[in-house]
Amino acid sequence: MTLLNRICSVLFPTFAAASLAIAANAVPRPFTPVKATTAQFRCLGRTTDLGQFVLPTQIVAADKPLLNAPIRLVSEPDIFASIKGAAKVVEKNDNQARWEWKGESADVSMAAKMTADCDGFCWYEIQLTPKHAIKLNALRLEIPRVAATARYLHTSSYDWSNVSQGLPERGGKWADKFTPYVWLGDEQRGLAWCAESDQGWQLKNPARAISVDTTNGVVLFQATMLDHEETVTAPITVRFGLQSSPVKTVSFAWRAKARILHDIHYDSAVAGADGRCELDKLREGGAKTVVIHDSWTKYFGQMVPADAGKFKQLIDACHQRGLKLLVYVGYGIARTAPELQGKHDEWSVLPLIPWDPGYKPETRGFDATCARSGWNDWLVAGTEKLFSDYDLDGLYFDGTSEGWTCRNQSHGCGWKDAQGNVHAVFPMLAARNLMRRIADAVHRHKSDAILDAHMSSNLTLPTLSFCDSLWNGEQFESHTSAEKFSVPLHFFRTEFMGYAHGMDMEFLCYENRPFTFDEAIALAWVHGIEVRPYPGNLSHVTPVWRALDHFDITTAKWQPYWLGSGVKADLENVKVSAWTHKGKALLFASHLERKPVTAHLDLDRKALGLKNRSLEIKDALSGETLAVKDNAIDLAFTGMSFRILEISGK
Repeated sequence: MTLLNRICSVLFPTFAAASLAIAANAVPRPFTPVKATTAQFRCLGRTTDLGQFVLPTQIVAADKPLLNAPIRLVSEPDIFASIKGAAKVVEKNDNQARWEWKGESADVSMAAKMTADCDGFCWYEIQLTPKHAIKLNALRLEIPRVAATARYLHTSSYDWSNVSQGLPERGGKWADKFTPYVWLGDEQRGLAWCAESDQGWQLKNPARAISVDTTNGVVLFQATMLDHEETVTAPITVRFGLQSSPVKTVSFAWRAKARILHDIHYDSAVAGADGRCELDKLREGGAKTVVIHDSWTKYFGQMVPADAGKFKQLIDACHQRGLKLLVYVGYGIARTAPELQGKHDEWSVLPLIPWDPGYKPETRGFDATCARSGWNDWLVAGTEKLFSDYDLDGLYFDGTSEGWTCRNQSHGCGWKDAQGNVHAVFPMLAARNLMRRIADAVHRHKSDAILDAHMSSNLTLPTLSFCDSLWNGEQFESHTSAEKFSVPLHFFRTEFMGYAHGMDMEFLCYENRPFTFDEAIALAWVHGIEVRPYPGNLSHVTPVWRALDHFDITTAKWQPYWLGSGVKADLENVKVSAWTHKGKALLFASHLERKPVTAHLDLDRKALGLKNRSLEIKDALSGETLAVKDNAIDLAFTGMSFRILEISGK
């Protein structure tokens, strides 16, 4: 048997079709029923034209094309050009559609299957069966992208070493060993490719298994499975996923309604001597949703409260104050938890990913679990019962959506090479299945429940699209503000905004790790992204919320600095974004360098929608009136800081 034949029955691990979507359930909000013909797939805000092997010939997302040319399988010599065939839709419901494509040439027969879900996720299985021995020198998947809609690159291997930055800032190219998730996009749209392992990939240059290169205005993504001569006599099956974005619409209105604050406790509902509890202060500070972290359970990762009476009291206290309550769901179960006994070895990710905190290690220490194990069913059942027993408003996921690298063959992960060595997989489809099942379980009980995911450095849409909001930034926690740590703006626009992905985002910052809270606000909010507060730093956020509410940004037009906000600063490190509404403007001006400066801002009245009369500019936080001359103002910054200005006509 040739080397390639040993690989080729599986180039990517497979899962049952049921893991891709749950067709019997209602289409989750805000997605719409899929539309499918033999030549086209449509879902919320996106259209995909289909060609040979049901591969996209064009994808339109947020009203712009993503592809410079059709996506194609490439071999050397070319065995695909002479294949003739046709597609048909073999199954369709509101959640999902399935296609089959069959064709042949004198040398090979081809059978392709594609399943597309309501969130736009498409999973491919393409099988090539040779009619006689064929010599191949190369086999790869090519995705030619329009450069203008492939400005940013985000990769994920479910750790904190992922690439996130502007592609031009990398010289237009990137290459690496097998990487399970790659997204390329601009500020408003994008396209992700994913696969679960490199099982069977035969490469003499594995450092270029996945690559992106820019030539003559075309950004070419390639997944290379073979880069040297092999003789093929057995079928080859290629499996991978594609998902265009934004998966749904994001809005300032949703964020203004949600206003999430993190880390309350049971004691937050206990009144002090003045009859007031912490929840009263949080509500007055503008919070509308609160999250109780892992302290709500006795053992880490359980799905039952530590004290049912106190839990019910906390829920009631939140609801009496108009607050929504989310509870913590992690990515493992404490080693000492009763539920895990006898299941640890089968449910755990291998190699182990341990967490041993200083806080109650005897009940909090755990090893990461794998979504492909029995933990999946256990967690879904626990979610169902939790929402049956208690009037909760949603869940906060901490790592639950991650397809952690796993070699645990006891639950089906890992694969063996010809020498018997076990290699890891990234069980992304199982994590996707878990998140969809939890979303369906929660929404059966409360249709407007919030599903909030903490997923620092791993913005993988297949596992996250059924959530409402994402919280990102913990990957920077080892840095401090004293180091004068910075995040390049192209990096921030790639991973932390969410507009192009279709996910409402918030920025995570611990005090002075890596920024002061005001520095974090300066960086994030000029991008329209809120910094989620804790009780101890809510006072930094409350004035910002009030200024935005006073202007009513939920009905205003958003004009970010990278699209031309209508304000030009004379300093490169000063960025100004704007909301405009009814002849008024609200400016969010940030200085992103740690030194005091005075910036000169020129205002484009037409771009800002300002009426043709004298202007009044007020500091939206202090109420101070600022001097304006010739449609320009001078604005002082103390360091890395921000100013909010409200402009109107007298």
